[in-house]
Amino acid sequence: MSIDRRGPFGGAGAVVLAMAMAAFAGPVAARDVYRGFLDPGNPQHRATLDILERLQKTPNDASLHNDLACLIARDGFWRDAQREFALAAKLDKTDGRPLYNAGLVHAMRGEWGGAASSFQNAVSRAPGNWAAWWMLGFAEESRGNDSAAVAAYKTSLRVDTSLFDVRRNPFAAYTRLKGRVLLESLDGRLVRAALPVTEQMAEAGLVGSFQQGHVAVSAMTGGLAVGAPEPGAAAPASGGPAPGDRAVRPGPGGAVVTSVPPVSTSRPAPPPNASSPQPTPAYTRANEIIPSDIPDQSPAGSAKKRTPAPAALEDGVPAAPPTPAPPRAGPGVG
Repeated sequence: MSIDRRGPFGGAGAVVLAMAMAAFAGPVAARDVYRGFLDPGNPQHRATLDILERLQKTPNDASLHNDLACLIARDGFWRDAQREFALAAKLDKTDGRPLYNAGLVHAMRGEWGGAASSFQNAVSRAPGNWAAWWMLGFAEESRGNDSAAVAAYKTSLRVDTSLFDVRRNPFAAYTRLKGRVLLESLDGRLVRAALPVTEQMAEAGLVGSFQQGHVAVSAMTGGLAVGAPEPGAAAPASGGPAPGDRAVRPGPGGAVVTSVPPVSTSRPAPPPNASSPQPTPAYTRANEIIPSDIPDQSPAGSAKKRTPAPAALEDGVPAAPPTPAPPRAGPGVG
């Protein structure tokens, strides 16, 4: 019996080893391919180079790795982008943005299994990321999991329905579950929409800037009173009714509307010009105002000037002109 003394990797084993090394060397050689295509004259590439310079000083900055991956993904370097997203998610285990962005890359490539996994991890870290909930629904819908998709879509509607608007979300043009989701979530959305006008806040000023242009709601107790505020009352906090507003204080039955913001005076109407008097409306013989769209002159032109015929003579003396009848009172006169 002969023994191959060239070792376990001799002959065919050497070929297998060479192929394995080539397989492992491929991804390593392809790492950071985007660096060779960066043009300092391109604003986006200039931003990429700036982030690379900052990463040399703080290599463990998760937000920089996330932003770098976003810029790389825009140029189509998917592998480098996913690698940076994964590193960012590892460096900061509380940030869901890198996982959400990784899901977008998977979605752009039609990798719906990876997309669903990334979006699920994103909402696990950040349950308030409504866009990630919507994209999770879209990924599940693309995989054929309608029940899971509807559940994720409903969660994304906690704030509004704009994620189903193609002007904000281009993926919304491809979902076939929009009608079902909006119908099944209607009751819950109506309740949430009613909260701002039904909740009884003890300190309405806490929402300050939010109430600008909205109806203020108060929870003060007491009898119903309509009119100006009580004499000597101090000006309320920002967002509350001004001292000159009409106020309504609710009784024990619950909160009611307390004030409506006055009409905006930021652009008052310009004062009339004293040098140009206001035009006087023209009236017909029946004392009716002539519409302003009637032209002053007929399109056929002005009428030809006619010479009046002489009055008849009586014994050589011209007849006296007839006395005009007094005008009859028209509508609104007399």
